[in-house]
Amino acid sequence: MNSFVFASVSLVVLASGARAAVVTNSDFQLGPGGIGSTFTPSYVVSNSDLINGLAPAAFSGDFAAVELSGGLPVLNNGVYGTITEPGGAPDRTHAAFGLGGGGSNTGTSVTYNLGANPLGYNISAIVVYGGWNDNGRDQQLYTFSYSLIGDAGFITLPVVNFNPAVGANLQTANRSTTTEDALPFLATGVDAVRFDFPAGVENGYTGYAELDVLGVAAIPEPGALILTAFGSLTVMARRRRVAGRR
Repeated sequence: MNSFVFASVSLVVLASGARAAVVTNSDFQLGPGGIGSTFTPSYVVSNSDLINGLAPAAFSGDFAAVELSGGLPVLNNGVYGTITEPGGAPDRTHAAFGLGGGGSNTGTSVTYNLGANPLGYNISAIVVYGGWNDNGRDQQLYTFSYSLIGDAGFITLPVVNFNPAVGANLQTANRSTTTEDALPFLATGVDAVRFDFPAGVENGYTGYAELDVLGVAAIPEPGALILTAFGSLTVMARRRRVAGRR
């Protein structure tokens, strides 16, 4: 039977502008370790978030460059796969992970366009899942950025850097959740998102199992709907008056 332990840390970073604070909570689970063992974390990743199943609009580096890893497709497939037994054998399969960090030509950036909603999308949380079959490549080090409808530039949130204290030869799975502590959304009117995986991560690159961007399609405010409806009624009334004079 798989076993795990749980730990958590919190990071609160003041953000610029009117936003109160961006909060990142991180936790991890441990597998049993041992020859022949595998570990499937109990995390429930989203299969309906805003980027689930989307093809990247752009990316740099190769998220499947080495280690028989799963590459880009596993980053938003709605599944946290099974982690293999501990050990550094060159033929060890790491199909549950895409590799980020830049070392050995691994991935450094991936961008997703969210869709054609004219008002964009409102993002409530960013949840990133990572891990490895031991403690050698289980650090999360990334930044999340977003662009707004009508603006090609990207706004970047504070860096997430989480490296759990894990003993040797134990499978590890981890999760970081970024939210806004005082508002329902981290950002509103978003049309694209980007994850960057900079150099400096342990051993050159680490494993990422899933990138979840939680949120909803933006809709007009009730006041705007009322004004739109009133405007439509006014136009219709004018057309009737004009038609009646003919």
